Amino acid sequence: MATLNLKQLLATICLHILAVGHAQHVKVEPNVSGYIGGEAVLRCQFVDPGQELQVTQVTWMKDPSGAKVNMAVHNPQLGTNYPTDTGGRVHFRQASLQDASLVIERLEMGDDGIYSCEFATYPDGNQEAATNLTILAKPQNSANALLERARPSEVPVAVCTSANGKPAASITWRGYVPGNVSTTQTRNSDGTVTVKSEYKAVPSGEIDGQTMTCVVDQRTLTQPETIPITLLVQYPPIVTIEGYDDNWYLAREHAALTCNVKANPSATEFKWLMNGEPVPQSVEVHGHQLTVAEVNYDVNGTFTCEAVNTLGTGRGKMDVIVREREAAQPSNAGAIAGGVIGGILALLIIACLVGFFLQKRRRGPAGSYDPKTRVFGARNGAPQPDYTYRPDSDSEKGPSVATATTTEAQDHREAQDLLKSQPPTYENYSEEEEKRGEPASENELMLQLPDRDGVEPWVEDDMESQRDGSIISKKAVYV
Repeated sequence: MATLNLKQLLATICLHILAVGHAQHVKVEPNVSGYIGGEAVLRCQFVDPGQELQVTQVTWMKDPSGAKVNMAVHNPQLGTNYPTDTGGRVHFRQASLQDASLVIERLEMGDDGIYSCEFATYPDGNQEAATNLTILAKPQNSANALLERARPSEVPVAVCTSANGKPAASITWRGYVPGNVSTTQTRNSDGTVTVKSEYKAVPSGEIDGQTMTCVVDQRTLTQPETIPITLLVQYPPIVTIEGYDDNWYLAREHAALTCNVKANPSATEFKWLMNGEPVPQSVEVHGHQLTVAEVNYDVNGTFTCEAVNTLGTGRGKMDVIVREREAAQPSNAGAIAGGVIGGILALLIIACLVGFFLQKRRRGPAGSYDPKTRVFGARNGAPQPDYTYRPDSDSEKGPSVATATTTEAQDHREAQDLLKSQPPTYENYSEEEEKRGEPASENELMLQLPDRDGVEPWVEDDMESQRDGSIISKKAVYV
């Protein structure tokens, strides 16, 4: 078979070289493919624009470098002939010396090979070009699991087959079961190929029921075909016990244990024991289910469940401890209470912040306090409060204040400290008035804070305390 393929390759190379030499006249498709049972058209045309050559005959041959079988001949004077009996499957599409395309119907695997289109011309002689016809076969793909018993050695657990395809298919595996792949190819008598791939793994209860996927890729398939496989492994029962919550207390009702069994084939028998002996009479057993109507100290111990199938017996154990009273169950009441308290605190904080900003907004700039500003007026040229004493006002209530604000207790103390720390000074005294000890006039007398601890008695008579802790003169006019 390898020798035949080599001959076909050499013949193809030679024919291509020959076709290149006469490319200006004979035109063919180098490669054509078809499916079994389908149809293939081998195109061949003779191109001679200048009509320099005289064509007398056209012939199609198969395997021109080997057996050289004549498939079809057309001669304008002698007619058309098909020397090889193909059952009518081979014929010219349009018999002429310009278009000698050949049609092969109901393709068979034996039609695969190299075909040569040859024109007899004068005076240049024969001119030809070759076409390689490849017959394709769509494979039949299948996959299945191989039933195995649990064992420590690696064996085939699944097989995937791509049969009677051409060209040969490619098989790969997908899945999470550790293992190895073994692939073989078999060439059939009709030229098709069968590919077989086995997936090998250690069979155990853990891989039973796992899914593997066989992926087949081949030229005739529009996309790779995937075939899922569920692995099958026979093994003795694997037993676990569920239902014990570590809170079996005296007088508890309807406590239960469940015997969970994984086995292939399925378990057919179940048996319950307590401390290696038959279970107490107060315990009810129904197959894989054990129920205690009312818990007492008789069920304080180790329970065992035995499950049996055709391959063996599996056992599972559970230690049960009977309590005097019910164990405290975790509660989320504390978390709920904490959440409620946190929410209330958050609302209170938000309310305080809103109140603070609203109060600050109402107070505006007057909310700040400067002792010197309140006693002497605003600094830096700002308007000063009017602390003028008016005789016609209610003297019991103090002077009329045009612009003044109430301050906190700290503001009062700071104003009093400033008043004590500076002595009063007087301006615009005439010498004569100074001798009399009287001021020149009420409008000329200007008072400033004293910087000594006390004030003169006559000054005290002239001063009047205010509600905010400051003092002002009854006669002085503050500008």
